[in-house]
Amino acid sequence: MHQRKSYPKSFKSQVVKECQQPGVSVAAIAMSHGINANVVRRWLPLFSDQQASTLPAFIPLKVEIKRKVEALATVELSLGQQTLNVKWPISDPEGCARFVRGLTQ
Repeated sequence: MHQRKSYPKSFKSQVVKECQQPGVSVAAIAMSHGINANVVRRWLPLFSDQQASTLPAFIPLKVEIKRKVEALATVELSLGQQTLNVKWPISDPEGCARFVRGLTQ
């Protein structure tokens, strides 16, 4: 029967500390120490609270997205006995002209 390997707490803490560095992969750190990544992932919650004081504080922000409102032109088209009102962005008069021509053909 294969016996499970045990690691000292100081070693586990050091590996977790390495995993918490920006841009590193848990799998890469685990492989560099010859350990399965799933074993290291089990250590993360156990030893991550030691680093809590050095982590940056997060501040909730309310972000408002301001959308640019584009002016619209209203074109009223009489097609037989029906009237069609079309609202089109004033920045695209050529597109509006193509649309109207397509309706009247």
